Amino acid sequence: MSHLPIKSFLKREKFTLILGFFIFFYILGTYLIFEFDRDKSIYIAFLYLFLFFIYMIFLYSIRDRDYREEIDLLNRKDYEKILELYESPLSKALYKSLEENKRVKEIGEKKRADVKNYLTIWTHQIKSPIFALKLLLKKDEINKIDCEKEIFEIEEYVGNILGYARMNANSTDYVFSKYSLDEIIRSVIRKYSIQFIGKNNRVDFFETKKIILTDAKWFSFLLEQIISNAIKYTHNGSIAIYLEKNELVIEDNGIGIMPEDLPRIFDAGYTGYNGRLEKKSTGLGLNLSKNIGKSLRVTLRCESEPKVGTKIYVNLKNILDESA
Repeated sequence: MSHLPIKSFLKREKFTLILGFFIFFYILGTYLIFEFDRDKSIYIAFLYLFLFFIYMIFLYSIRDRDYREEIDLLNRKDYEKILELYESPLSKALYKSLEENKRVKEIGEKKRADVKNYLTIWTHQIKSPIFALKLLLKKDEINKIDCEKEIFEIEEYVGNILGYARMNANSTDYVFSKYSLDEIIRSVIRKYSIQFIGKNNRVDFFETKKIILTDAKWFSFLLEQIISNAIKYTHNGSIAIYLEKNELVIEDNGIGIMPEDLPRIFDAGYTGYNGRLEKKSTGLGLNLSKNIGKSLRVTLRCESEPKVGTKIYVNLKNILDESA
């Protein structure tokens, strides 16, 4: 194991050395100033110098022992022990820096794990509409409406992955301005018109006559995820969109959500019992909506009952233009 360099030791103890030699020359100077016995003065001075030399050797051994112990702790990456034994500003700064690096690394690893998990689920799920489209195209008589439904679903999955990528980028392209809430809702309904027709679902949209301060593209994307989810689990039913106090409600009378699944429906990759039963859910749409909502300053909550239906509430309190 390496020892503390002599040069580093002398540099660190320079004030001790200066004081030691000052005392040595002071003792010698007393002979000239006070005319003490010359031999005694020299004897005392060099005896002091000898004892000072012994002291410096002893001090070096202590510093060297601490140095080797600190190096050993560093090699073992026992940073907490270093801080406990050597509470110097340098050790504290080193420990703080290492802890910050550790935290950043953990965040990075979690983010990579989340991305990997998302891509795994997404890749698995997009295979279904692609496979269905291949089967439809192999038929002698191609059903255009069925093909369009599968193409729309593929486009939706592609939109989701692009939205996820933009959301996790270092700089997201949010552009906030005042928009008509009703116009945004109508554009989303028009986009999903084929899906509504394909599932034989009725849409009941009640005008809100509200203006909101938001990013229209991202808010539309948020609504698309919720409405798409409602369509997936509603057959020959209805989906209502209306305002209740300061909350936009998207209500369906579909298969509903099991009580034990409700607390986790906004978690990434969580499909719940009915999602697994239907084999249609990625468990990503509502998680995307929740995360986008944080950036848009809106919150989501859910109420549901199996075989009765589901209500998703989008709290608009923070973005409503009260002056409108």
